Amino acid sequence: MQVSLDGYIEGPNGDMSWIEKDDDELWKDLFGMLQSVDLFLLGGGMFADYRNYWKQALHNPTASHNEVAYARLAEKRKHIVFSSTIKDPKWDNTQIVNGNVEEEIKKLKQELGQDIQVVGGARLASTVIAAGLVDEYRLTINPIIIGSGKSFFKDQWARHSLRHISTKVLNNGIMVVRYRAK
Repeated sequence: MQVSLDGYIEGPNGDMSWIEKDDDELWKDLFGMLQSVDLFLLGGGMFADYRNYWKQALHNPTASHNEVAYARLAEKRKHIVFSSTIKDPKWDNTQIVNGNVEEEIKKLKQELGQDIQVVGGARLASTVIAAGLVDEYRLTINPIIIGSGKSFFKDQWARHSLRHISTKVLNNGIMVVRYRAK
């Protein structure tokens, strides 16, 4: 997930203008990580915007080559959306799950497959973190302090000890930091 230096994934009123969107080095790093991912998890609150954006990117003449590449990948990967209100995802690769998030993810982790990525949103990520179900944290830290907004760390009350795996500093000043849960 992309975060500000002070830990926000969105600024006030959903502002995401500060997030780097089309840096080739950042996309290359993301695509490298996604080679081992075969399942995307999303919260219901962000799913419609995510789906609509990536579906239209396939046909949008102004979409960058990286956006088109991600849209093609997203179209083929399985998505599970946790929602009690969405009934029809309107995307063939998507399943809606309205059960207990913690129990459902524990089941998913027992199935055969590659890695699972929590794409977002903040509430889902926070729930997965609080349940101790994150094996690896991969944060793309933008060199900006935004002061307030939405954070997936906000509601964490327990300590989660982590082991540093790697830090990569990109040419644009963004750091990609990886930690493994102890």
